[in-house]
Parts: sequence; C-alpha cells; structure tokens
Amino acid sequence: MKTPVQGALAASLMQGQATPAQAGTKNPLPNILFIIADQVTPFMLGPYGQKAAHTPNLDRLASTGTVFEAAYCASPLCVPSRIGLLSGRLPHKLHGYDNASEFGAHVPTFIHYLNRAGYRTAGTGKCHFIGPDQKHGFAERLDPDIYPANFSMLPDWRLGAVFNQGTSVGEQLHMLGPSKWTQQLGYDQMTFDRAMSWLGNYAIRPQAQKPFFLYVSFTQPHDPFTTTQEFLDLYKNVDIPLPQDYGDILKLSPTYEWFEIHHGINRVKLTPERIEEARRNYLGMVSWVDDRIGKLLAEIRRLELDKNLVVIFTSDHGEMLGEHHQWSKRLLLEWSARVPLIVSAPGVLPEGKRVGSPVSLIDLFPTFADLAGVKVDTEADGFSLLPLLTSRESSRQEPVIAEYLGEGTIEPMRMIRTAQFKYITVNGWPPQLYDLKKDPNETVNAAGRSEYSHEEAHLQALAEADWDGPALKKAVMQSQQDRLMIRSVKGDGILPNWNYEPVETGPFNPLSDFAEKSR
Repeated sequence: MKTPVQGALAASLMQGQATPAQAGTKNPLPNILFIIADQVTPFMLGPYGQKAAHTPNLDRLASTGTVFEAAYCASPLCVPSRIGLLSGRLPHKLHGYDNASEFGAHVPTFIHYLNRAGYRTAGTGKCHFIGPDQKHGFAERLDPDIYPANFSMLPDWRLGAVFNQGTSVGEQLHMLGPSKWTQQLGYDQMTFDRAMSWLGNYAIRPQAQKPFFLYVSFTQPHDPFTTTQEFLDLYKNVDIPLPQDYGDILKLSPTYEWFEIHHGINRVKLTPERIEEARRNYLGMVSWVDDRIGKLLAEIRRLELDKNLVVIFTSDHGEMLGEHHQWSKRLLLEWSARVPLIVSAPGVLPEGKRVGSPVSLIDLFPTFADLAGVKVDTEADGFSLLPLLTSRESSRQEPVIAEYLGEGTIEPMRMIRTAQFKYITVNGWPPQLYDLKKDPNETVNAAGRSEYSHEEAHLQALAEADWDGPALKKAVMQSQQDRLMIRSVKGDGILPNWNYEPVETGPFNPLSDFAEKSR
C-alpha cells in the first residue's frame, strides 16, 4: 500500500520560525526526544486507564500532549517492528521477517532525513539492527546493543510448530523479583546515563546550534519479569488486575495452537498468585522506565532545552500478559499488537488530547519528516500524524496494517484494522473478524456471519491487495534457509560479527551472555 508523505512542516508547529534554509536562527526546528521501551502494552499504563499503574511521568506527558488510543506496531516482534518504524515501510517489503532479518544499509530511514534537515542525531540503548550497518543514519550511537546483530535468532518453518525454551512462559516467569540487580537493569541504566551525558555535552558545545534528535531505547519491561524492591514497593497493597477468562483461544482460530506450542503454554501451570506476581513485576519494570523518563525531562528543563521540544513515547510491540491465556508477543491480538503512543509539545501542540483513530508506528517516518520540514523522496507506507496532532483533522479513515512472519507462526499472517473492525488473515486458514466496537476483548470470531458479510468482503480485499500468501511463504522459507546455511558454517572469521562497539564502551558489555544463550 503506497501512501503519500506530506512535505511541509505544519505552520502551527513552527510558529513562524525559520526553515533549515534560513539557518541563521539557533534551533529553527524543534528538538526531538524519542523514547521507546520494549514490550509495553498500553493496557498496563496510567494514560490508558490502568488504575494500578504508577506512571506519574507518563501521566504528565499525556496531560500535556496527545494520546493515540489505537496505535499499532507494524509487526509484533522486535526486529521487524523496528525495521518498519525506521523505514516507514511494511516490514515484509524489506524482507523484515523475524529477529534475524538483516536491515539493509541501502534503506533510507527517517534518521537519514533528519540529518539532511540539519539535525544532530544520536541514539542510545536497544536498536536491534541485524547486519553490518549498525547506525542507519545516526551521527552518534552511544553504546553497544543488548542483543547480538547476527543470524542467531532464526526460525525454521520446515519444522512446523516447535517449543522454544528461550521465549517460553517458563523463561519469562522464572525469576520474578525482588532482584538486587539484573542484566536488563544494568543495560537500561547505561542507556539512561549515556543519554544524560549526551544532553549535557550537547548543551555546552557549539553543536547546540543544530536541533537535536535523541533516541533513547530501554529494554524493559521485556521479559524476564523482575525488578528491584524499590519498584515492587510501589505496588504494595495495590490490587493487580488479573486476566479475564475468555475461554479456549482455539475457538477463535486453530492457528493459535502454534503459539501455545512455541510459548510452552501447556508446559507451565500458572496459579492466579503467580500471574498476579508476574504482572506486579511487569508494572515495577514499567515504573522504572517511567522514573527515568521523568529524570530525562527534568534534566532537559535544567539545561533549558525544553523551550522548543517535542517528546514522543512508544514501544516496539505489546505483551499478552496472560490475556486469552497467552504470554509474550507475536500475536496480532490487541495486547500484543497495540502499542502506547504519546506525543507532547506544550505550548505548540494541543494538550490533553486523545485520538481514537487507528494509527501505526510506520506513520512516524512521515511525521518526523514533517517536523523537520524536509521533503521525502523515497516510498513510504504511512501517513503523517501532524494533521491529527494539530487538530487540522479530527479523525482519519486509512486502515492500519500489521503482519507477522517470525517464529511461532508457520504461515504468513496479516491484520487490517479499521475504525470498528479487525480482520486477520492466515495463509491457507479461515480468517478472523472482530467487531472491536461490540467486542473490544476479541472474544468472538465473527468471520462468516451474514450481518458482517459486506464488511468482511471489504476487509478481505484490503488484506489481499498487495499480499500473496503462498508466494510470501516461499520467500520467507528461502530466506530462512539461506541464513541457516550461513550460520551453519564453522571457523574463525567466517560467521558474521556485526555487534556494534562505540569507541568507548566502558566496562559493561552485555553482548556475551545473550550471544551464548541465543545459540
């Protein structure tokens, strides 16, 4: 689905400031702080109505900005989601199938365009780029990644539905807190520290004549779910909501058996007490991230960099957290495919606004281009969010598309989301149709019902417009075999080693443990 990208920066955002071509004024364009956390379902955040959540900084950010109530990732898995986010393309178009998919160096990202517009771009934290290009436009990347950049996390659809211990429920819940410290906490603390240091250096150096784009990417609250006593204590005597029981998920589609096998759903007997404790730890991890967001914003205010600032918070995908008896991501159901998306620019953009229209993370590419006032001359699949942010539009009609081609499934899967409906097609299997207005928890597959025949036909046409399931399955499996062959070759210097190391990384390098565990 090729869609246009708006070319000019919204006048209401610029407030009469100069364009990059008139660069005689300091920071003619807004500074941008882009914060992304890993595996955050919006249903567990204060701005999205979760009363148990302790997220005062996200609550404050939401009150001063716009909350997108129906934002979706392009694929509910780390690597393909981030490929879609940075490129503005649906991941399959760039062969972004799974967590071992190379992100081609030839693909323009919104970061390249921000550089073109005159931004100073820097990134800290998880990027999860696979392949030799470990910057994808960043002028500065401040730290190593938490996961290896090679083909280690590679599925093999020839095997059918298989159990994966590393992504299982047992692995997710094996070390519930309190913990004194964890590898994820160490990594996220490094990410936070380097972001704070970069902001301070930016503020006192001549580079401050350029507007900044700072990407801060936390790995929490990605599983395993555990945190320190300090953040667990925030949830003492707090009623932690348990998942509702909607019955057997296989009544929606037999294809969910693949995920139950992959995640080991039937291998672990979870009591309500253990589920509650898992969610308590998850919320504690969310609160850790919220605390660091507050500190970042306080430092920006202290450095007086907040007068012309846009802050965006999101996640790469969600987390099922026991809903429908499912855990982790990978599903195209709401808790897995939905993400938080909050945009705040006090004094410039409307405050306390909520947008109900479905939007996608691939919409951020044209949105950043609009913020920078830069013309995009590459194909993109999204629409700028600025008309919704500036209230020039109150809603929009374009459907949102998401897809899944990674581990857990054994067939290409695609989702079409409109204002009222969600349609999921799985190659070779009956479709799913959910009336989210009447059935927001996706408890009834309404596909085939006469009262929805017109809508189902329309959604099917949208789903199949540029999607050839059998051909895509063949391409995915060939890609898997090519990468499996490369990974199988033994010998020093033969296997690709693309792990990113900045010039000075300090004593902490998290790659070794994850590289060993993922093989």
